[in-house]
Amino acid sequence: MAIKPYRFEVSEARSVKHPTLPNIVKHTFLVPARLFPKDVPTGANLRDPVGMNRQVYKDVKASLEGKEALPGTFDLLNLGITIIAEDIEVIDKRVFDVMIDDDYGIANGGHTTQIIYDCQEDDSIAEGQHVEVKIITGLEGGENHTLRVDIARGQNTGISVQPRSIFELDGAFESLKEIVKDQDWAGDIGFKESDKKDIDVRELVSVLELMNITDFPVRDSKHPIAAYEKWSTPLKKFGDDYEDNRDDPSKRKYAAFEPLLLDALVLYDHIRRDFLRVYNETVGGRAGNLRIVEKAPPSKGRYQFRYAKLDDHDQRLTKGAAFPILGAFRNFVVVDPETGTAEWLGGFENVLASWRDLAPELVSETKQAIRDIGNAPDSLGKNRNHWANLFKTVRLHVMQQQLDTMG
Repeated sequence: MAIKPYRFEVSEARSVKHPTLPNIVKHTFLVPARLFPKDVPTGANLRDPVGMNRQVYKDVKASLEGKEALPGTFDLLNLGITIIAEDIEVIDKRVFDVMIDDDYGIANGGHTTQIIYDCQEDDSIAEGQHVEVKIITGLEGGENHTLRVDIARGQNTGISVQPRSIFELDGAFESLKEIVKDQDWAGDIGFKESDKKDIDVRELVSVLELMNITDFPVRDSKHPIAAYEKWSTPLKKFGDDYEDNRDDPSKRKYAAFEPLLLDALVLYDHIRRDFLRVYNETVGGRAGNLRIVEKAPPSKGRYQFRYAKLDDHDQRLTKGAAFPILGAFRNFVVVDPETGTAEWLGGFENVLASWRDLAPELVSETKQAIRDIGNAPDSLGKNRNHWANLFKTVRLHVMQQQLDTMG
C-alpha cells in the first residue's frame, strides 16, 4: 500500500460533507481534460479499460475531440470519473494534491480516463473540454474496506461486473495468491474479468471445490458437479465464505482445503495428459478421435501441463471428462481433527500411485459412459451417474488400501 499525491488543476471545485456519515466528504472537480493528471491508480476499478474499439468508446473519443459534439460540452455528455482517495491538500485556489492509495483510486470511469490519456498523447483534445471528477475521502479504517468495495460495485452498474472482479478487489483471493506465489505459473492467473491470462482463478476455485468433503462428504451421494457445470456456484461459495469470516480468515471452510490445491492441480494435469496413453493401451482405438479429447489450435501451439511440469502435447482430455475423474479422488481427502486442515490419505505420492493403478479402470468407465450417454464432454461433465460411478470405483480402492493396512 502506497499513498502518493496527484496534482489536480481545476476550473471549479466544491465539497460537501455526507449527511449521514460526517467523516466522509464528496468533492467535485471540473478538470480541464488536457490537465487531468497522468497515471492515477485504478485499483478500485472493477474492470480495466478493455474493448476500446467498441463504438461507444469511439463516440466518447470523438466527443472529447470535438468531432461529434459542441466543443466544451464533454463534461455534460460524459458521466465523468469517480475516485476513492485518502485526503485532499489545497495548494492554491484551483490547485489540489489528491492523496491516493495505489490499491484504490479510480472506482469508475476507467475507459474515460484512458480515452483522455490517449487524446492527451495525440494532442487532440478540443478547446474548453472538461471532465467532471468526483472524489470521495474519509473512508478510513478497516471497517470501511467493505464500503469501498460496495462503492466500486455500485459505481459499475452500467455493464454487469463479474463477481470475480469484486472478490479480487475485496481481497478474497489473497489466500490463493499466497499458496501459488512460488509457482512459475503464478503470474499467468487472471483474477479479474479483464485479465488476459492463461489461467482463470475460477478454475482454481473449482478444483478446490472438487476436494470439498465438508459440503460433499465421501459417505454421501452428493457430488460437486457444479464445479464443472456452473463455475459461478463454487466461486460465490468461496466469496461468501471469505465474507462470513472476514474477521478471522482462518475459520473459512475453504481454508481447510487450500493446502491441497497445488497437489490437486498436479493430479488434474496427470489425468488430462495420461488419459490418451491409457486409453490407447488398455481400451484400444485412438483416443485422439474422441470428442472428449481436445486438440490444440495451430495458433496456440501445444498444450502445457504446467502444474505437474509434464511434457507439452497437442491433445488433452477436456474438462468435462477430467473433472468427474478428479472429483472421484476426493475419497483420499481427510481432515485432521486437531488442526482442522485437510490432508491426503497416505500422502500425495499414494494418490498419484493410485491414479496410475486406477487409470485403466477409470478410463474404461469413461468409455462406457460415452457409449451410454454420448461422446460430448458436456454430457459427461453434467451426468450424475457418471460422477457417482467413478467415485465408487475410487472409494473401493481406498477401502481396500485401508483393509490391507489393517491386515
